Order: sequence, then C-alpha cells, then structure tokens
Amino acid sequence: MKSALAGTFKKGLWVDVVNGNIDKYIERYFIPHLNKLPKTVWEWRKQAKMLIINKAYIDFRSADTPETMEGFGYDKAFLNEAGIILKNEYLWDNAIRPMFWDYPCQVVIGGTPKGKGKLFELAERGKDPSQTLYEFFTFTSFDNPYLNLKAIREDMASMPERVIQQEIYAQFLEDTGVVFRNFLEVMDSEPTKPYQDHRYIMGVDLAKVEDFTVLAVYDAISNRQVYQARFNKIDWGMQKARIAQTAKHFNNATIVIDATGIGEPIVDDLSRMELAVDPIKFTNDQKRQLIEKLANWIELKRLHMLNIPETVRELSNFTYDISENTGRIMYNAPIGFNDDIVIAHALAVWRLNIKTKEVYEKPKNRTQQAYEQAKKEYEQNQEELEWAQF
Repeated sequence: MKSALAGTFKKGLWVDVVNGNIDKYIERYFIPHLNKLPKTVWEWRKQAKMLIINKAYIDFRSADTPETMEGFGYDKAFLNEAGIILKNEYLWDNAIRPMFWDYPCQVVIGGTPKGKGKLFELAERGKDPSQTLYEFFTFTSFDNPYLNLKAIREDMASMPERVIQQEIYAQFLEDTGVVFRNFLEVMDSEPTKPYQDHRYIMGVDLAKVEDFTVLAVYDAISNRQVYQARFNKIDWGMQKARIAQTAKHFNNATIVIDATGIGEPIVDDLSRMELAVDPIKFTNDQKRQLIEKLANWIELKRLHMLNIPETVRELSNFTYDISENTGRIMYNAPIGFNDDIVIAHALAVWRLNIKTKEVYEKPKNRTQQAYEQAKKEYEQNQEELEWAQF
C-alpha cells in the first residue's frame, strides 16, 4: 500500500492460495489501514478483486487459476504463501516468469518453506551472487514483532523437531510432509502379560465403514507397548466385548477412546460395564495435539512400540499439510491409506506421563536392582522433560 501511495508502481498483482483468502486479507489487514485514508484515495472492488490506491491498482488473483494471469503486464507482483502456491510450478513457469520478458516487473515472494520445490529453487538463486536478478532474505518467527513469542515457545515444547525447523525457523527440508521419523528406533518392545502392580492404558480407535478397530495397550510404568489388536467387519456387540475383555485382562486398563460420532454410544455402554473409560472428543485441534505428542515422544525415545508391519506402514505413510483455507497444520493418512493404528497409539500416549515419584518408590515385592533401574529412568525422564520445555 505504501508503494502505491508513493507512486512507485501503477499496476500490481497479488497472488494468494484461494479466493476466500483474498477477501480475508483485504478485510483483516488492508481495510483497517485504508480506513485511515480519505475515501477519495482508495476503492476496493470486491467483485473484480481489484484494489485502487492513488490511481494505482492491484489485481488479486487465486493461484489455482494461473491462466487468468497470463498475458497481463504488471510492474509489481506479490506472491503470498509461496511455499504452497509454487507447488504448482505452472504458476511460476507459465504465468509469473514470462511477465519479466516484455515488461519491467519486480516480484516479491513470501511464505514458509514446504519442502524443496520451486520456492527452494528460487531461494537458492537468491543466495547465488552471480544471479543478480534475485535476492534472498530469511526470517524466523522470533523476528516477527507481531507474533506472540510466549505462545510460540509453549507450542514448540510439543511440536516435532522437523515442524519446528520448517514452521518456526523457515528451513527447507526434505520429505517435509512426513510426521513420524526414526520410529523404528523405538520399536524394541515385546508383548507381555500384565504385571500385578502395573497400570495400563489402552487407546481405542473405532472402525468407521471400511476402517479397522485398533486396540493399543501401553504399560504406564515403563511406557512400553505390550499388546495390539486390529480387526474389522464384526458387529458392535462383539467389538465392545473384545474391548472390555482386553481392558479387564490388563488390570482394568484405562480405555482412552474417540467419543466422536459412533464412539459416543460405545462409550456409554462400556461405562455401564464399570470399566475405566476416558472419552476424547475429536476436533481438529485435539487431533493435532494428540499427533504432535506421539511424534514428539517418538523423537525423544520416550516410549517403546511393538514392531508390527501394519504399524510401520501407517507411521511411514502418515503426513501433514497446511490447510489452504486456515493455514493450520492438518494431520491425515493419504487417500487410500488407513490411520487407525496411528490414532489408537496417539490416544494411549496422550494419557502417558513422565514417570512420577511413585513409580520408583521401592515396593516390598521389588528387588533393589529393579528399584535402582526404575529410579534411574525416572531421573533421566525428568532431565528430558526440562529440556523439552526449554
């Protein structure tokens, strides 16, 4: 806007992810400042998606229709959320770049890295002194004076390291959509029978249509997975019976279960059986927190899983992306893949804690050696917790 008021350009282009984002940007970020100017200086033509300021104009266009930009000349262009919109290389190669050929045009490209695609390629050109047409600047979230730095630090404590490097520190990373890394390193647990003095937590993800119901049981003392079951195409009565039987077998394990939709009546029925049921209402934000804790604990090697091929496959395929409409991180299995095992593990791990003092207080039936080992693990976990919380 300042450039338009100063008369440094006359014909501008703003490219965003979708049309809905354009209206939001104008309403939230442009209009409050424009209202401080005389009404004769500016005009927003919503239908045409054109902003006129001091005889200069800015066309606002959606990146999902790059052909609407071809053939037009601009002297300044702004590419917003470039990490997302430049995944479609046609936008740069066929619509934006040719503008330079017959019209002097300055292009400002801004956004968070999303892997090593077209934005990475352009950034590398900007770092190369011989590429005199390009300049590169990078900033972290901590360089932005308009962000809540306290909230960022709090969120970082539960975010996977890879997400922190990309979203907070603006680093270009390979295989950027992968959520769980190095999980094979924690797949060293073995199926075990329940110990009499141990507490167990069972994550339950219920089948929906063609999906599977999955039970994942963890020992809350050692944070080790000790049991897993995966089944489908059996009626609800049989599923409830199997869930109840497994919970009772593992010392009346706490059942952490998705209580959304079909889960609500199942929760009610299991509760009437006098089982320890811990229902979780799924929202996008709740799912994000569940997945990020699981990913974080895997990275910190704070848990131990059973090495099961189906689990390996789901953890390998599970991805994240940034919503084009909200900018929020979205976690999902790709189309055609399941995430039932991932969700069951996330539910169980959600209720696991860093071991408390009661864990290593020496009970009468525990040997001195076992007591010392438990105490050592507790102290180690306390150090890890302090590190994770910065």
